[in-house]
Amino acid sequence: MKVGIIGRTNVGKSTFFKALTLEEVQIEDRPFTTIDPNRGIGYVTVHCPEKEFNTKCNPHNSPCVGGVRRVPLEVIDVAGLIEGASAGKGLGNKFLSEAMEADALIEVIDISGKSNESGGPAIDYDPTKDIDMVERELVLWIKSIILKSRVRNNEDISEAVYKSLSGLKFRPETVRDAIKKNAVKTLDDFSAESISRFVLDHDKPIVIACNKMDATDNLKERMNKLKSRYKYDLIPCSAAAELTLKEAEKHGFLEYPENNFKITKDLNKDQTRALDIVGEIIKKNGSTGVQEILNHLVLETSKNKVIFTVEDEKKLCDGRGRILPDAYIVKESATPRDVAGIVHTDLVQKYKGAIDCRTNLKIKNDEPVKNGQILKIII
Repeated sequence: MKVGIIGRTNVGKSTFFKALTLEEVQIEDRPFTTIDPNRGIGYVTVHCPEKEFNTKCNPHNSPCVGGVRRVPLEVIDVAGLIEGASAGKGLGNKFLSEAMEADALIEVIDISGKSNESGGPAIDYDPTKDIDMVERELVLWIKSIILKSRVRNNEDISEAVYKSLSGLKFRPETVRDAIKKNAVKTLDDFSAESISRFVLDHDKPIVIACNKMDATDNLKERMNKLKSRYKYDLIPCSAAAELTLKEAEKHGFLEYPENNFKITKDLNKDQTRALDIVGEIIKKNGSTGVQEILNHLVLETSKNKVIFTVEDEKKLCDGRGRILPDAYIVKESATPRDVAGIVHTDLVQKYKGAIDCRTNLKIKNDEPVKNGQILKIII
């Protein structure tokens, strides 16, 4: 799975990206810091089954910290969007095509209202302008591609539209549903925009990351205003606070499994002061919000699941003796055979079935796997 981080310039997208991935990126308080997309690995967090089975995991593809499993996925930080991008202004098509690489999107806004539409300083900027602008630019760009569709003799409109959109990771069934539910007979401005909104809503889940919550005096009021206006899930966060914790964890100063941290090394005065500030943010808000946003997007909004795979259903290990070695993010509809293909493409050809390691019973081949399930693939 690939998650894209989008938004206008200078709202903290690159800080948010680095807080998720710890990739080295250019972070500055000025517009258009990101030109080419930054790419890295982020992690969805779930509780590891090790405690349930009174064992200690030995992870291979997904680290475990304090009983919390970090399951990897790809994250891309796209250059900042500006008004008119759909018509080629600024980075235009480059931004939009890169955003469409993703299966789901996190849109970062500055909830504090302290930066304007150009990324410059402001006193009380309204972030609804940014949300509306990003949505409008995405819709208009997809619409422009749909209008270029060539419907040949006796060809179904949905087939022609899907061919035009095939590089943007929209599903053919979603395009068909868009055509049917909007009763589209011909392609014009109105029908193309209707299709654009439909496929975007259904195949590109979006969560709004309301960044800089720690710099917002009237956070509750601002959040309530946004929630009353939009259908999106909106979650407050502080990317800077999360990045501080992740960097400290990386250098061995603390353990940071989930929503709290434990200092493990002596700190100097500046380090102590920084972590005290972060501690107050977590105390006030429950967390920095960053990890919650990624988890919510992947597991709730996009309705994915996390499953574990082993080779020995009794010892819960792989062929090298590693206990609970691998965890994967799979689609809601994924079957055991689908999981086999995710583990390794060769397994699909050899696949004979799967066992649920909690019940030791064979799973029906056409039955979707369950979230948190531990599977042994039979070959």
